Amino acid sequence: MRHAEAASEESHVPDFARCLTEDGIRLAGETATTLLSRGFRIDRIIASAAERTRQTADLVAEGMQLTAARLDLDELYLATAKLFEKAICDNPLEDESAVLIVGHNPGIAGLICAWADKSLSVPTATVAVFESSADTWYNVRRTKVHIPRLVCLLQHGKVAWARDKTTSDPELLE
Repeated sequence: MRHAEAASEESHVPDFARCLTEDGIRLAGETATTLLSRGFRIDRIIASAAERTRQTADLVAEGMQLTAARLDLDELYLATAKLFEKAICDNPLEDESAVLIVGHNPGIAGLICAWADKSLSVPTATVAVFESSADTWYNVRRTKVHIPRLVCLLQHGKVAWARDKTTSDPELLE
């Protein structure tokens, strides 16, 4: 997930400390409601330690009524796609199958697009849900056999695209 909308860079607050706007808070809550209504569950949350990503993760956890384990990492502040992927795959908890990672562009968009194998628009508060047949997070990252498959894309708090028997790849979202 890309964090929800944050205060402008002209707010005279250091970038790392920028908070969500009222619209960002609303969209993070709507996103949580949509994830919950679609039956998604989350075992663990990993977020950049920046204020806007932590706030986004908090709002999604609260809206979904999660008690998921949480890990905030300084190294994910403005991280690359590879660092986001590494954070997911290298910090597993026993018996987890669903992880929400909240980060910043361009890295989080890079990961979403790489896993989707598509160039997708990733505005604030976008969530991409993937599935994989891998038995460990390590195998998701290290093998070409268990390539993650995009199953749902949420934008602006609503489902923008979902895989079902009648849908094709989300090319209209480019």
